[in-house]
Amino acid sequence: MRTEFKVFGVIAGFLLTASVVYLWWTGSGAAHPELTGGIVLGLSGVLSLICGSYFWLVARRIPPRPEDRPDAEIADGAGPVGFFAPPGFWPFGIAVAVAAGAVGIALSQWWLAGTATIGALLATTGLVLEFYAGAPESR
Repeated sequence: MRTEFKVFGVIAGFLLTASVVYLWWTGSGAAHPELTGGIVLGLSGVLSLICGSYFWLVARRIPPRPEDRPDAEIADGAGPVGFFAPPGFWPFGIAVAVAAGAVGIALSQWWLAGTATIGALLATTGLVLEFYAGAPESR
């Protein structure tokens, strides 16, 4: 997590510096600075700072990972990576529903947009609950 903390810290520093420079630069020739871009850059920097702070807090609580140790070998990172779901048809259903909803809104066919919204909600529910096996038995 130390690597991620450093990356987000650099991004936050750049965005906050860019925000100050942007506000100064746009305000130097005009009566007042252009606030929208400065606020967007500043808030993006704050968001990156929040992410970096989270990674810093997590890095203090866990032992260093192989990615964080300069003396680590490639074999140190071997082992189970995680669970990867097999391909399913739910993402295709979500894509079709969202596309139909966009066409419905573009053509002012609200019945199509409503039907597509319901379809997107059903497909998203199917995707989320794809591996749900039911509530555990109580004894």
